[in-house]
Amino acid sequence: MVIKSLTAPHWPRVALAALLLAISAAPSASEGGDAGDLAQQIAALKSANEQLRHLIPSQSHAMMDVAYHFTNLWFAGQHRNWPLAQFYFNEARNHILWAIRLVPVRKTSGGELHLQEMFDAFDKTLLADLKKQIAEKNRAGFAASYRAALDGCNACHTAAEKPYLHIVVPDKPEVHIVDFTPRDEGKR
Repeated sequence: MVIKSLTAPHWPRVALAALLLAISAAPSASEGGDAGDLAQQIAALKSANEQLRHLIPSQSHAMMDVAYHFTNLWFAGQHRNWPLAQFYFNEARNHILWAIRLVPVRKTSGGELHLQEMFDAFDKTLLADLKKQIAEKNRAGFAASYRAALDGCNACHTAAEKPYLHIVVPDKPEVHIVDFTPRDEGKR
């Protein structure tokens, strides 16, 4: 098996593929195996599953990517570089979804917090409005929507009992190599 790329969002798929490969390669009880063989197979699969779990990054790793993209989104919008803003918006959104796949349910003192449900509401309201402001190339609307989205992020952090993860409008970009100045899309 050749793996060309192990970019972070693909790790869960790679781990699942490896687990499925291990399951399909194991002989079944109907192929002449006895209960002892089945117990060994289950133990081997549990061990393989545990090894794969250690390969998958933590949710905080995915959220670092969200912070990176969401920070750069602010500067792209402030520079009116709308194609770059859309790129960073898409990346931030996709990495939030990756974080949810890593930890779909948070245990809190009030019970289980289902992150997909929270994200769906966030996505249909605050992120939808931010996306609209980018599409309309509305710098003032973008700034207001960005701040509202940050409030939504902070509400999620508070619901997850992590109010100390309070995020604010960034004062400098995460990256110094990207030029946020808009380019004529027909010229380079």
